Amino acid sequence: MLRKLMLMSLLAAGTALAQDTDSLSSFQYQAAKAPVNKVVHYVKSNLDGTKRLVLSLHFGAPLQVEALKVEADGRYLALVQAQLDPKTLTESSLRSFNRLERGKPALQMSLASDPGQRRLVASVGKAQMPVKVGHLPAHIYNFDLSGLNATLPYLKNPRADFDVGIVDPDFEFLRTQFKPDGGVQEGGFVDKGKATFRYLKDEVLDDIPTHRFEVGGPAFGNVKGTLWINAKDLLIERFEHAQPDNPDWKSFKLERISEQKMGKAAWEGFKAASIKRAAGLLEAD
Repeated sequence: MLRKLMLMSLLAAGTALAQDTDSLSSFQYQAAKAPVNKVVHYVKSNLDGTKRLVLSLHFGAPLQVEALKVEADGRYLALVQAQLDPKTLTESSLRSFNRLERGKPALQMSLASDPGQRRLVASVGKAQMPVKVGHLPAHIYNFDLSGLNATLPYLKNPRADFDVGIVDPDFEFLRTQFKPDGGVQEGGFVDKGKATFRYLKDEVLDDIPTHRFEVGGPAFGNVKGTLWINAKDLLIERFEHAQPDNPDWKSFKLERISEQKMGKAAWEGFKAASIKRAAGLLEAD
């Protein structure tokens, strides 16, 4: 009996150790390779093109990205600000706001990492939702893979396979069990496991040279999708997957529509103009 218990303990320990993995060797952070003072505009939708919104990603500094989401033909706005850790290439801090069009942005969620630990803590209201990260780098799928996008330029070989970890809100937990004043709540944010990216071929996509990858792994329930990386700037050109990153969608498609150089002042002006337009549209309604 004692031997059986010891064996079970060893197996459990081995499983726990096996969960702590990384593929950081596939990346090499170099600030000179970072997209800086650049904005890339995408359309997010279902795979069939329905439920469209415009996602504008501004890369203001290395490992820093802001995402402005514009829905309902410009009426509703959300903003996400994120910073990634240069050692783990993982989102280390994040703040998400909505209701920008009302003139008083509301903080929806914030996220912070525990220094030196594979642990992220999401905060909503007075509640904290910790999650242990099993594989590094790790990214939030619900952030429209914007964290992953910011790290792709650091791939040592953009034609080689690579893996990342995925962490995400558990939307069923948030819908049925979440308590805004409930303190620490395990299960609100979860480690979805490893996402695999397998290089397939170089491909010209709508006249744009790209590197095409098959996307799968436990994080996606082993359902296959496709990622096209722009061969010039190594940012996402298109992403398609049957698994949505938000329950308001049925699937997930992200398609680049344009890009432009844009410094901090111009980006602030772009956001202000978007907010002004949204407020005007709401008032007209």
